[in-house]
Amino acid sequence: MDYEKTRQWLDDHGIILEESFYTALNNLARDYKKTNDLRLLEEVYQKLGVNKQAVSWWKNHPCSTQTRQSKIQLIASCAEIFHLTSEETELLANKAGLSLSSDHDFCGYFRQLLNGRRGRCKTICDAANVSERMLQYIKSHKQPSKETLLAIAISLGLGIDEIQHLLKKAGYALSPSLPNDAVVCWFLSGDRKTAGSVPVLFYINEVLDELKLPLLMTRLKSS
Repeated sequence: MDYEKTRQWLDDHGIILEESFYTALNNLARDYKKTNDLRLLEEVYQKLGVNKQAVSWWKNHPCSTQTRQSKIQLIASCAEIFHLTSEETELLANKAGLSLSSDHDFCGYFRQLLNGRRGRCKTICDAANVSERMLQYIKSHKQPSKETLLAIAISLGLGIDEIQHLLKKAGYALSPSLPNDAVVCWFLSGDRKTAGSVPVLFYINEVLDELKLPLLMTRLKSS
């Protein structure tokens, strides 16, 4: 991520990010340390089953989804040790671009979205810059990345609320704490979608690329 360019883009578009996952976690750990009269913050992280290096990595790579499972495990530990309510736990997950409200019917719901679009799969894949094989993998209960799912959802023409609903079923969330999600939400809100026949996903990826943020597409290329 290009921090200077990202900060400038957000400022230019009147976007103020909410508290980050790292800051929320750090604040919870500091409160626990003080309440339980611990000497070092690292002692709290040790109780949570995470080391300081991992926490620092998340601070410096807030948009990465590579450590999704370890974050989910950490959030579960936070809920237990810090005695968080279900709402507080979900809010903490949302700050990381995740959701704990996923269900086992994600693939069924995804297939429903594609119903009525038979014969258009190649068009959707081309628009989303994902392979037809990846589309079949998702329909066959493969967990997609957040970037892949967003690319497909936007190419399907879903509204922002529909996209959020789909993401949550897969264990993700559009987060007001993350700059890449803020870019997506800005383009999908209001009347900012497209100019002419150029799809909105092109404009989103153009900005994400300029800011060195994760692009919305799949890593798996042509089938």
